[in-house]
Order: sequence, then C-alpha cells, then structure tokens
Amino acid sequence: MMFNDTQAAPAAGQTQTGNLFGGPGEGMIDLRRLWHIVLKRWWILAGSLALMLVLGVVVTLLSTPIYRASATLQIDREAAQVVDMEGVLPAENLYSAQEFYQTQYGLLKSRSLAQRVVASLGLADDPLFVEENRRTPAGQAKAAGRKPAETAELRRRAVDQFLDNLKVTPSVNSRLVTISYDSPDPALAQAVVNSITETFIASNLERRFEASSYARKFLEERIEQLRERLEQSERELVAYAADAQIINIQSANANNDASSNRGRSLISASLETLNASLAKAQTDRIAAEERWRAAQASSGLGLSEVLASPTIQRLRQQRAEAVAKRQELLERFQPEYPSVKQAAAQIAELDRQLAAEAQDVRRSLRGQYESAAAAEQALRAEIGRLKGEAIDLDQRSIRYNILQRELDTNRTLYDGLLQRYREIGIAGGVGTNNVSVVDRAEQPVKPVAPRPLINLALAGLLGLMVGAGVVFILEFLDESLKTPIDIENKLGLPLLGSIPLLPTGAALAQAERDPRSGFSEAYHSVRSALQFARAGGAPRTLLVTSAQPGEGKSTSALAIARAFARMGKTVLLIDGDLRNPSMHRMLGATNRIGFSSVLSGTSLAEAVQPTDQMHLSLLSSGPRPSSPADLLSSPALHNFLDRVSQSVDLIVIDGPPVMGLADATILGNAVEAVLFISGAGVVRRGAALRAIDRLKSSGADIVGGVLSRFDSKKANLGGYGYEYAYSYDYGAVDEDAAPAQSGKRARRA
Repeated sequence: MMFNDTQAAPAAGQTQTGNLFGGPGEGMIDLRRLWHIVLKRWWILAGSLALMLVLGVVVTLLSTPIYRASATLQIDREAAQVVDMEGVLPAENLYSAQEFYQTQYGLLKSRSLAQRVVASLGLADDPLFVEENRRTPAGQAKAAGRKPAETAELRRRAVDQFLDNLKVTPSVNSRLVTISYDSPDPALAQAVVNSITETFIASNLERRFEASSYARKFLEERIEQLRERLEQSERELVAYAADAQIINIQSANANNDASSNRGRSLISASLETLNASLAKAQTDRIAAEERWRAAQASSGLGLSEVLASPTIQRLRQQRAEAVAKRQELLERFQPEYPSVKQAAAQIAELDRQLAAEAQDVRRSLRGQYESAAAAEQALRAEIGRLKGEAIDLDQRSIRYNILQRELDTNRTLYDGLLQRYREIGIAGGVGTNNVSVVDRAEQPVKPVAPRPLINLALAGLLGLMVGAGVVFILEFLDESLKTPIDIENKLGLPLLGSIPLLPTGAALAQAERDPRSGFSEAYHSVRSALQFARAGGAPRTLLVTSAQPGEGKSTSALAIARAFARMGKTVLLIDGDLRNPSMHRMLGATNRIGFSSVLSGTSLAEAVQPTDQMHLSLLSSGPRPSSPADLLSSPALHNFLDRVSQSVDLIVIDGPPVMGLADATILGNAVEAVLFISGAGVVRRGAALRAIDRLKSSGADIVGGVLSRFDSKKANLGGYGYEYAYSYDYGAVDEDAAPAQSGKRARRA
C-alpha cells in the first residue's frame, strides 16, 4: 500500500500556556493565584469564620465583666526644697532621668508594695478576691481556721493575683504615671488603686526618713570618733611645742583656714621685721651715698642741699642787697670812698659766711652717709644671727608640722561632718515628698472587658487566619495536577497546551469532527507547539502516552493526528497499546489485524485502514500477542518505523501507560519524540514524575506535556488565559466507550 505524501501548508496556532505566577520577576507572590486558591475552598474559610464568631459570642456572653479604676501620680526627680540644703539621696547626682523613673515604676510594681496593700485591705481573706476563697464558704475563709502554711500560701497567691491585675502606664514625655487595677468588683478596684497611691507615697516618705535617720546615726558615730582624735592631736601638738620651745604667734589678719591657724614662730616674725628694716636701711644708705658723692663732686654753692639751706638763702639775700648798695655808691663815689669800702668789706664777710655754711652742709651729708652705712651693717649682722636660729627652729619643727597637719586634718573632717549633720537634720525636717496625687481613683461605671465588638473582630480575624491556614495547607498537600502551570512547575516539562473538559461523552465525536470547536482549537494549539518544539520542526514519529490509564492519551493521540491531517499532511495513527486497545472502537474500525500483525510479518497494506478524515489512516493494535514487551523489543519495530516514516509525514502512536509496563519505555526509545499527557485531577505528581523518569532513563525525548480534561471554572483560575469559547455542550470522554457512529469512510490514499 502506498501513502500519499502530499503536504499542505501548516496553519498557524497558539500554545495555551497561561502563567499562574505572572509577576515581573521570579519568586514574586501572585495574588490572583492565592485568591483563586481561596475561592476553590471557600467553604472551609466560611466555616472557620462562622465557628470562630460563634465561639467569640459564647466567650463574650460567659465572661465576667471586669472594671478598671485608675489614678494619676506626678513623680518629680527632686522634692521641693524649703531651704537650700542637700538631702541624703539627691536624684540629680545619682540617677539619670530614665534610670530614676524606671526605678519608680519598678517600685510601683514591686512585691513589697503589693504585700503592704494586700495586708492593709485584707485581700488574702476576701472571698471575692482570691479564687481559692471563692470556692469555700465565707466562714471557712477566715484566718483563724487556717494553718500558718495555708495562710502564707493564700497571701502569696493574693499578691500574685494583685500584681497580675495591676498596670503601671507612664505618660510619654511627662512626669505623670497612671496606675490602674482590674477587678470584677468596681468598689474593690477603686479601693485598691487609692490604697496603692497612699501606700506608695507613705513608703517613699519612710525611705527618705529611714535614709536620713541612718545618715544621722552614722554621722554621730563618726563625729564622736573625730572629736576624740582631734583632742588627742591637740594634746600631742601642745606637748611637743613645750618640749621643743616652739612658740608661735597668731597672725593679725588670720582667717578660718587651717594653715593660718598654725601661726608663726617668734624668730620668723623677728626675721620678717628685720628683713623689712634692712631693705629700708639699704635704701637710705644708697640715697645718702648718692648725696655725699654729689657733694664731693660739686664746689661752692652749686650743691642742691646747700641751695636749699635757709641760712644760705638768707646770706645770699644779704649779699645781694650789699652788692646793690655798693653799685649805687659807685655811681656817686669812687672805690676809695669809705662808704664804698665799707660796702665791699660787708660783701666779703658775707662770702666768707656763705663758704663756711656750705662746708657745714657737706660735713652733714657725709655724716648721714656714714650713719646709714653703719645701720645697714648692724641689721645685716642681726639678720645673719636670726637665720641661724631659724634654721635650728626648722629642724626642731619637723615633728611639730606633722602634728600640726594631723590636727588640721582632724579639725577639717570634724567641722565638715558636723556641718553635714546639721544640714541633714534641717533637710529631713522641712523637705516635702516628690510624689503627689494628680487624680484619685473613682469607682468605674462601665466595664472594660469583655468588649463584644473587639472580641468578635478578633474571633473573625482568627477564624479567617485558621481557615486560610487550612486552605493553604490542603492546597500545598494536594499533589494532583490540576492547572496547566503544574506541568511546568511540578513536572518540569514544557507546556504545549491544555485540553478543556467536555461535559458529556456524546459530544466527543461531534467536537472532534468540528475544526471550529474549542476542543479542536485546543489540539490545534498543541499541533502548533509540536511544530516549534524541536529545531527541525515537528517530529516524524510521535508517541502519545501518560502515567496511568484514564488520562485522555487515546483521545489526544486521535485529535493530534486529525489536526495534522487537516493541514494536508499524511498521518498514520497507530494503536500501540497492545494490551488494552481502544482506537479501533473510537474510529469504528476492525481489530482483526494490526500493529502486532505487522511486527510479526504481515504486510502493512493489509493492516492499514482508512478513516473518515482525509490524509489520516489507522493501524489498529491487532491481535494481542503473548508477550507485548518482547514483540516491541524486537528489531522489527525500528525497521517498521524507519520504513513507514519515509512514506508518511507523521506517525502518531497511541502508547500504553508508563507505570507498571515496559511497553511505553520501549516505544519511547524507538520514536523521535514523546508527548506526555496528564489528566487534570487524575494523576498525582509523584506518579507522573516516576513515569517521566522511566521514559528519560530509556532514552526517550519528551518534547513537552499536555494537561487534558482541564476545567478552568472548577479550578477557579479565571483570568489566566485557559478558557475557551465552546460552541457545543460537550460531555466527558470515556476511552473504553462504545464506538461512535462512523460517517462515510474516507477514500484510501
């Protein structure tokens, strides 16, 4: 038999390969995918939400109303100072602001404060406070009927419950802190909060008083010790001064410093006085020496001391008058005239007196110089003698100075502690508390818990979270292949197309024969994908198989063969499932001779049957051999495929399932390409992966995968491009259904 090799131009097709995780980059969450997962199992989410809302209502109705009383305190870092004196615990110096306020908040939550409040209010014996007391009669809850161990345990539990219901909330950027307490009894909540504020203020004052009392007691002991040491130091200093003949005098301008209280020795005072006198004597001697030298260098009346003498001035005045008188007489008389001579004699006498008086002044200056020099020498000698005595006194004062310093130290410590003792006494008496009540607690009117709206909102949120968790857990535990993207993500195969699910089996034949139906268009897309799946175009021999039966491989093999035949290509469709053949029933052909017969030596022309599709021929499976695997493993299979592929454009083999059989792996090794069919919701990922591994291990070239029986509405994947516009109301496909009514048979090629 000859096959027509006339080929028609291939029609263009699109591969339906929607992207479920269509983000701009890998690893991005597809919100639409998550939304459709939720829609697919919405009843779980709704049931979880309804259950949690009911539980929320029940819990809210059964909950005991809780009332909250609150009070506001103002905590200052330092108490108000009435007098300008330091206290015992200056917060400014010991703590930073944050450390100080955190300490105060810790004190408000301290167990000791809680114990005092519990004891003051008698909460350990209150049957409405301690849960253990609520379950006992009031008469049995009295302390008189309990053992000491039971009483201590009740108090401990009362304190624990008290601290659990107590809240301390500081106000941001302020010195205010809010104290609140929750209780089923509003009057008890008010009493507890007011008791906390009063007890905290009282304990704060007690701590200050105790600190001041301890400081005063400590200072009293230290002051007494220093007083005794001070007296002993004074006795030792006075005794040593008497033995060493050290006499000190108090300075006239002495102040309260310890160094000035030591005084000075007599020798030091005398030496200081003589040093001042020596400096003055030296100055006087230098001045007298200068005057004497000037007197020696001058002659006549040119010396200033001479000119300043009253006697010299008087004589010079008389001489001037005598000279004037003589000049007047010379104008009238001759020099020899007696009156003129008498005036000249008077002038000469005055000159003699002036010279004598000037000589006396010079002798006086010399005497002053010699007297000043002698006084200077005498002072130097006395100072030299006192220096020796002072050096000897310094040697004897070493021990004295040590005792004096010890005395000064003891006196300074004694005075400082005494002054501090007085300040603590005054500050402890007039200081105020640094904690004050801004708002006292009032009895609450409305309960703070339970809050129905918030409880219902939390219950609804929890229900949604639980439901979403269950939905996503079920989704991730679901290993079945349901969407086209699972072919790529779960199997690692290129997606060549997705085939829609037909609603009824009766519409299958009609959908196959209508090239404009959505079913046919889906296989046209697969056909186009096969043409571009390999570099050399569509394979000449193609095996269509699946992991297990019932996944639509036979229907897919027939539809793909029809799609290529419509292009004008000569196609031979072989039913390669020698164990459970079905293709002859689908096409209304006979199965007397077929594929097994050809492999056993029968002529191909006798076995090939025409179909109602032009360019499409059928080679049914033929009689079932005793060992299909041995028959397929013979060289006849490769020879057959090589010979027939030269006569037809495409050989499509409807192979058996892969799992549990060796037939599919043998056929996969013999053909050029394998198309793997996966039924949506039929096969699980593990089974499909094992089937793919078996095919690859046998050397089969898997060009891609196709998802059959895909219902986009049931999968809730609208918007991903997997919907088809159907023209008919199709039904499900049954591979083993009765053969459809065949139309008029196609001509033999």
